[in-house]
Amino acid sequence: MRKVVITTDSCCDLTNEIIEKFNIKVLPLNVTLGNDSYLDGVDVFPKDIFEYVDKTDVLPKTAARSVGDFITFFKPFVDDGCDVVFIGIGNDLSSTLQNVAIAAKELPNVYYTDSANLSTGISLSLLKACDLRDEGMSAEDIVKKIDSETKNMDVSFIIDRLDYLYKGGRCSAVSAFGANLLKLHPCIEVVNGKLGVGKKYRGNMKDILVKYINDRLSVDGMKFVKKRVFITHTCVEHPEYVAACVEAAKATGIFETVYDTPAGSTIASHCGPNTLGILFERAE
Repeated sequence: MRKVVITTDSCCDLTNEIIEKFNIKVLPLNVTLGNDSYLDGVDVFPKDIFEYVDKTDVLPKTAARSVGDFITFFKPFVDDGCDVVFIGIGNDLSSTLQNVAIAAKELPNVYYTDSANLSTGISLSLLKACDLRDEGMSAEDIVKKIDSETKNMDVSFIIDRLDYLYKGGRCSAVSAFGANLLKLHPCIEVVNGKLGVGKKYRGNMKDILVKYINDRLSVDGMKFVKKRVFITHTCVEHPEYVAACVEAAKATGIFETVYDTPAGSTIASHCGPNTLGILFERAE
């Protein structure tokens, strides 16, 4: 059996500890602040993003890596006789997968699938792929298995500041003004690889987030894959928000492992500070 290497991009929002534990190889995405380009999680971090936006009132630009970058990234693993599996940001959200597909035509034994997701929604599939790799499954079969179960990922976030969505062209000025006036905080959901707006919450952010966690985990008839859940966030200045949500998720007793994962610069650039989500897999 050929050795399988699991790869992704930095939008997966995994901590270094998790990346090392599961032996995942990560290619950072590009983040541009003004005229300067950086690598997500290498030399730019969410705190830098928030300071830049507060100072300039302009959002950073995020970009996929080039085809050549992916060839360079994959080639050492291929040359070492490995099969490569890539699971990264969804095809409807970035040109990353298109570039991976082109790179895969230039190299043998590179397999990929569309996560139809972002942030640790990617990582739900990614860590499952690692489990399958460790069970001895082939790269081709891993991709088929992951592809068949992508639809089961339950991914959502609560947004604190709508100005990031407005600046990014994802909501109108009128909608942003009205929501801010009413102190509304929308739940952004990933459905079929696209972003949509779900329930809107009103009130204190900490209380909203705990209610949101409980709402997502108490849907009538919902069954869960219990192995893991992610609480992923950009709460740089409010760790108490995160602690309350992690505790709320643990208190349900549903999941074996509750991961607390800070989002990277790519997600922070689009969602802003104090965004928090719960991401898990539904059982079929």
